[in-house]
Amino acid sequence: MKSPHLYQAFTGLSLGFLFINSTFAPPALAGRYVLNQTPQTIERYFGRYLKKQTSEGKVIYTYAPKSFRRLFPLFPKSNFSITFVNNQAKSINLNFNSDFDKYSGNYNYDQQSAAKFYKYIFGYHPPIWQELTAKFSGNETIYFYEYCLGDGVATSFERYGYKQFTDSATFAYNTRCESPDNRNLN
Repeated sequence: MKSPHLYQAFTGLSLGFLFINSTFAPPALAGRYVLNQTPQTIERYFGRYLKKQTSEGKVIYTYAPKSFRRLFPLFPKSNFSITFVNNQAKSINLNFNSDFDKYSGNYNYDQQSAAKFYKYIFGYHPPIWQELTAKFSGNETIYFYEYCLGDGVATSFERYGYKQFTDSATFAYNTRCESPDNRNLN
């Protein structure tokens, strides 16, 4: 075989293998790894952090790329932070950073908001939305929720006040949300 033909055959086989491999990859493998990654890996995904806080063995990096701010246009000061323990990402916090008393709309963190945030962070839509916990704190205006999004990720958030606002939400690893059968959800 001549050298140009060998090169073409090798290129064709390589591209074919990549196409077949990506077609059969589970969703988590098709997305971006964030949890348990280092700050250096996270910086490659989202750029340089805006702020760094250190306390009690944790390091919290806050990010606000322009592309992220378009997700929640009602809250232009929104950002997200990632908490690292032992140099590994353990949780991701969405911060709306808004004075909800001045906001007159009817916005709330829900399945659609969680899906947008999840897709931005992990690079694909969450496979499920299933309630894990719903309880109120004793104060009739504060409710705590936790939902499974699949692939080992859960979102938790509080709604408070008479309008039931949510000012932040968290993604974290939860064994009850592991794929493929999402064992022990109830």
